[in-house]
Amino acid sequence: MVAQKTWPGSRSMIDGVHNMTPNTVGFLALAGCLVLLAWSPWRARFLQGLALAATLMLATWLRPLDLIALLVFLAGPFLVVRVLWGRKETGGGNIIWIVLAWQILLFLVVKRYSSFDVLGDLGYPVTLIGVSYILFRQIHLVVDAPYLTHLPFSFLRYLAFTVSPWTLIAGPIQRYDSFCAGLDQIGRPEHVDIRKAAHRIVNGLLKAFVVAPIFLAPSAITNLAVTGADGIDFLIVLYGYPIYLYLNFSGYVDIVVGAARLCGFTTLPENFNRPYLARNPADFWTRWHMSFGIWIRHYVFTPMSAFLIKRAPARLDGLMMAITVLVTFYLVGAWHGTTSNFVVFGLLQGSGVVISAGFGRWLKRRVGRDRYKTIEASRGLQWLAIAVCFNFTCATFLFLNNTFVEVVRSLKIFWS
Repeated sequence: MVAQKTWPGSRSMIDGVHNMTPNTVGFLALAGCLVLLAWSPWRARFLQGLALAATLMLATWLRPLDLIALLVFLAGPFLVVRVLWGRKETGGGNIIWIVLAWQILLFLVVKRYSSFDVLGDLGYPVTLIGVSYILFRQIHLVVDAPYLTHLPFSFLRYLAFTVSPWTLIAGPIQRYDSFCAGLDQIGRPEHVDIRKAAHRIVNGLLKAFVVAPIFLAPSAITNLAVTGADGIDFLIVLYGYPIYLYLNFSGYVDIVVGAARLCGFTTLPENFNRPYLARNPADFWTRWHMSFGIWIRHYVFTPMSAFLIKRAPARLDGLMMAITVLVTFYLVGAWHGTTSNFVVFGLLQGSGVVISAGFGRWLKRRVGRDRYKTIEASRGLQWLAIAVCFNFTCATFLFLNNTFVEVVRSLKIFWS
């Protein structure tokens, strides 16, 4: 999910209180209270503190209609998970598919996709990022509830797991067993770990709120449609937004991971691993928003590919895999946003995965397995692959912060 966040000043349930965001004193105070609680003799109450912190954050964002929508969105999966918890003998059955279909429908409504926008007065965070990350955790719980009998489950744990401050802000998509393991670690870290966590928080604040904004305004595609735009402007537009997006998104992740680790909670997953050094689009998605990539592979790509390959002749395995990739990335694009430019982004990324994989298979057949390994090991060709992948990624990112019409119109004017 992109992390291009805007924090509107709309009225919340608490009049006169500004939205509690990572660059505000209110958020830092809230995070500080969680750290003090984790370091105190009352650390066993950290779960309650985490749920309370989430509630306070939401109270600074939500209006009554937003709160009702969020409560409806949270209620159904909790009740189903409560019923299915540990019932391995049933595996969930049709009830899982029913609740997933219902929850996805609610997601489309509260995110205000054009064909489902029946509650047009919803505000942040229900229509933006938080609800997306909540949905991923809900799907995980609903699907895996029959097999999680060894873990404790309660409404308080469900609330803290689905709407904790780090879920709402940066959303590293965590599994429930990992969340429970993190709660078991709550306490004061070693001095060296405290320094690392504090350093990471400061780095995140600088990346997200000081450096990243420098690149946002110059990266608008419409800057190429003005008189006098030249090659330098084109490069700024092409590379500016990817730089902004990485600094902004990874900065948010640094803040929440650092805050969690100050509490001794070390199981929050990482989201980035030098993504712009990827050698092909498939490699990129193992490095960029990694928790999302793992989730989409586990709950969408793998079951869909297995379903299609099982029902098609063996000679069509490659075609079935290509279809799975394109459908998966269509969903990736649609999840990123509600307009057509996000779908274009997803399909371009999916096409890149299919084409690069197809080229790799063709080259291996052409030159042989041993020669192919030699080619892959070539440093020069590795850097060439990185350059091609990086520029392809930057080109597709044009559709994340600009509409399809703006991209086509601006490039047409620039190249005319």
